[in-house]
Amino acid sequence: MNAFYKIIKEETILLKLKKKSDIGFWQYQILGLLSFFANNQFDYLFITNKRILVLIKDTVVTNNEYHNFKELKFNSMNNTLSFNDSNNQQQQLSLNKLRLTYEEIQLIKKKLHA
Repeated sequence: MNAFYKIIKEETILLKLKKKSDIGFWQYQILGLLSFFANNQFDYLFITNKRILVLIKDTVVTNNEYHNFKELKFNSMNNTLSFNDSNNQQQQLSLNKLRLTYEEIQLIKKKLHA
């Protein structure tokens, strides 16, 4: 998480989504049910006033700057965010890695279309 805080040091967080990380097959095979209790890693989605960050198991996997918050579009059918990057080119970002629930999808839609 320290790398994350350095990235968004002077930015305003507009949307924060935090959820428990998924347990991998091999981790479950080795530790069994104990792995459910030993899993202390999290997945995050942050949308600030300048960028979109996705952290999986507390590691930054996506760090994209965007041009205008009002132009962010979320497609709930395939869990993708569409936006114009800092070079004003259309980009799409898949959020499938986050395994979004219905409530989380509704939260994202509400924040982006408010």
